[in-house]
Amino acid sequence: MGVWKKNKVKKQKVFGLTSSNGKSLAFLVPSPWNTEIWAGFMRKKLAPFLRRSFPTNTSFEILLDGEKLLHGPAAKKAYKDCNISILKDWPEYSPDLNPQEHVWGWAEHKLRDLETDRMGFPSWQKKCLQAVHAYPSKEKLVGSMAKRVTMLIEKKGIMLPM
Repeated sequence: MGVWKKNKVKKQKVFGLTSSNGKSLAFLVPSPWNTEIWAGFMRKKLAPFLRRSFPTNTSFEILLDGEKLLHGPAAKKAYKDCNISILKDWPEYSPDLNPQEHVWGWAEHKLRDLETDRMGFPSWQKKCLQAVHAYPSKEKLVGSMAKRVTMLIEKKGIMLPM
């Protein structure tokens, strides 16, 4: 997501994950961003989120996109240390198959409603998270994927509207 000021664009990455029970985690990604920083965020934010969301589980399986730093050596070690496995054999760039991708399109429209002309970048960053957290159908994201997979197969992989 980005904010436009006088022909300059400032961008802010947001990490987001929605669990199968509809709970969500989102946080601003610092810049610069590398696999070691991600490993630290995973230990401090992602692993505790998963433990709170699924208190009876001792291990977790998640879907991540193909961003390389999410799969670097430091990240792989952190996953192992936190008993997190990554869904294997998932297409690297498959927005139609990643439930979280539905949040981004919706949140960007919501963000446009929340932002003002005089908003500074720090305020805009907070609005980014507010927009992501306002997504109204978190509990339906994962459950709707079986239908989307069927539609993708029928359309021979043509990208579906979000």
